[in-house]
Amino acid sequence: MRRAARRALRGASLSTLLALSACGGEVPRPVTPTSAPRPAAVRFVEDDAPRAEAEARRTGKLLFVDAWAPWCHSCLSMRAFVLSDPKLAELEDRFVWLALDTEKPASAAFVARHPNQVYPTLWVLDVRDPKKDEVVLEWPGTATAEELVALLRAAGPGRAGAARAEAAFLQANHVAAEGDAPGAAKAYVALLAELPEASPLAPRVTEAAVSALSAAEEHARCAEIAASRGPSLPAGTSRAAVLATGLACAREAGRAAETSTLAAAAERAAHDPDPRALADDRSALFEELVETRRAQKDEAGAKQFAITWARFLEGEAARARTPQARAVFDAHRVSAYLALGEPARAISMLEQSARDFPEDYNPPARLARVYLELGRLEEARQAAALASARVYGPRALRVLALAADVAKARKDALGERAALEDALARTRAAALSKGQRQLREGLEARLRALP
Repeated sequence: MRRAARRALRGASLSTLLALSACGGEVPRPVTPTSAPRPAAVRFVEDDAPRAEAEARRTGKLLFVDAWAPWCHSCLSMRAFVLSDPKLAELEDRFVWLALDTEKPASAAFVARHPNQVYPTLWVLDVRDPKKDEVVLEWPGTATAEELVALLRAAGPGRAGAARAEAAFLQANHVAAEGDAPGAAKAYVALLAELPEASPLAPRVTEAAVSALSAAEEHARCAEIAASRGPSLPAGTSRAAVLATGLACAREAGRAAETSTLAAAAERAAHDPDPRALADDRSALFEELVETRRAQKDEAGAKQFAITWARFLEGEAARARTPQARAVFDAHRVSAYLALGEPARAISMLEQSARDFPEDYNPPARLARVYLELGRLEEARQAAALASARVYGPRALRVLALAADVAKARKDALGERAALEDALARTRAAALSKGQRQLREGLEARLRALP
């Protein structure tokens, strides 16, 4: 699901509609929640952008890219529940399909050309001319399988001749893909003003407008549009995204009226079991409701939402059919238990994930955070060391920052310094997003401030 700009590296969302118009494969891959074998749907090239691009040129097809990261719960939700869905099979022959772990060094060249601002980001690229690398569509977000099929029908072969509103949407999307959030926001808002509320394109454009305004830090305008349009949107991921992003914007802008309107609508949507929204998106609504009550100094209200949030996630995890699907909810369950003030509830869940995925750095990293909260510092040190040994790519910044926090709590000044130096050394040549660059700069400043 899309989030406010300050939280943009969390997961994102896709619209309900888009009825617009109608690994390095040679490297052994550990079995983790992110790399387990897929059920039959479409055949993905895993982590090998040059191979996928060559295949697209050879076959004359567009390239679909799922640009994801192993720590991103919304990315895992897409992989577990959407990208393996047989509904996508009808589109298999229209695209070359690439799933790219953006954290891997082999992905750096692609990431430099097409950096994610939100995880996951879904790309449709035209690479058929080797001298060009045209972005046909960039969608920073998640989708149900039905929504993804509609999106790719609209962006895929035969898209020429789209209606004026559809063409305007695609043009605004190109502006967003170039990193011009204010320009994209202006284009999306202008298009939204022209569309009848009953237009099937309206939810999609509302979501894109609110997201772009958030990214441009136009929080008051973001909250205003979200509050005026979000509650009346049809059930689905666009509604969830607009309400969650708008609620974060309203808090940021200090807009009490919009906060009240959006919080009430978000609560209704979070409790709505409509299958057109992914569980991960509903979970994000609960998270925003907790944050809103905390911002209002209503700790009792925040705790009550955290209780409901935890129960919801536990139910979803219990219904998961595979360990990969169950682990999708680990990150948010940790957050819910922390919000409850009961971090110990996460331990058995994370220990199970550590057994299921013995090469994955996420379970020990999350255990380290839980143990740190509980003051179990030796266990936190061991878990952080294990996660630090396994982590790769830009995520090393956060995992090793956590290791530094544990060392600081243990009054281990040398360990804190060593962890920070390791984080910076590992990511010196990494392709970093804006948020990751800011995090790295913060760690540099922290290191300089050490005695």
